[in-house]
Order: sequence, then structure tokens, then C-alpha cells
Amino acid sequence: MLELHTFEVLFKENHAHCLAFATHYTGDPHVAEEIVQQVFLRIWEKRDSITITGPVKAYLFSAIRNTAISQWRKDTVRSEKETGYGAVRETATQATDQVKELETLYQRALERLPERCREVFILSRQHQLKYAEIASAMNISVKTVENQMGKALKILHEELKEYLPLLTGFLF
Repeated sequence: MLELHTFEVLFKENHAHCLAFATHYTGDPHVAEEIVQQVFLRIWEKRDSITITGPVKAYLFSAIRNTAISQWRKDTVRSEKETGYGAVRETATQATDQVKELETLYQRALERLPERCREVFILSRQHQLKYAEIASAMNISVKTVENQMGKALKILHEELKEYLPLLTGFLF
């Protein structure tokens, strides 16, 4: 068991050496101070069960080195996660912007279709109606529906040709 007085002596006699070692090890005096504080705090928290065998400085330096390595690993993982999250967020934002742009271009291209072509296309692609159902709803022949769909697809294909790799299977 470590008494308060013994801990105070341990701290006063070794703090400066520990801080110098930690600063040399980490290269950052602020990080070094935090690590040294963590080591001494851990010693105090485990005062009832801690047994230091061998030279005290060797024990403290070893604890500082291990704490610094552990802290470095945590910081590296956190940094990698933050970097990854930022990249994912940026990619998602770019994708959202592209989808919005594509949706705008699609709506413009749809508006340029002749009225009957647009109606047939919307009933087929957006409302999922079969050609026979469209023909019945519009009071036209199935062959007219086929011709109007062909015309609509040809016009949309031309209007959106630079985006076709993105749209394959979506509209056509």
C-alpha cells in the first residue's frame, strides 16, 4: 500500500525526470505533461495494490513509454476514422449534388418531349403500367404506345447521353 506521503515524495523526486523523458519520447511538452499526469494518476488509483520491484525510475519510464504508445495508437485510430468519415461525407455530398443535377437535367429532358410521348413515358416508367394498360388508359393502340415509347427513349437518350453510364438500368 502506497501512503500519501510516499506518493508525494515519489512525485516530487521523479516528476521533472519523467517530464523530460516523456518530452523527449513524444516531442511535445503538452502531450508529455498529460502522459506523466496519467502515469502518476494511475499509480495513485492503484495505490492499494501496486508493487514496484526494481528501480522506480525504470518503472516510471516504462509506464510513460507504454502510455505514450497507447495514446499514439488511440490518436492514430481516431485520426484515421475522422479522415475516413470526412472522405465519406465529402463523397456523399458530391453524389447528392450529382443526383440533384441529374434529376434537374432529367426533368428538363422530360419537359422537352412531345406531350403524348411524355405521357406514355411517365405512365410506363414512373407508374409502372404495361403497354396494354397505357393504351387502354389513353385510348390509343398498343402499337402507338410502342412507337411513342421508342420516340421518348430516343429523345431522352440523346438529351442525357453524357450521363448514360450512370443511368444504365435506371431509366432505359
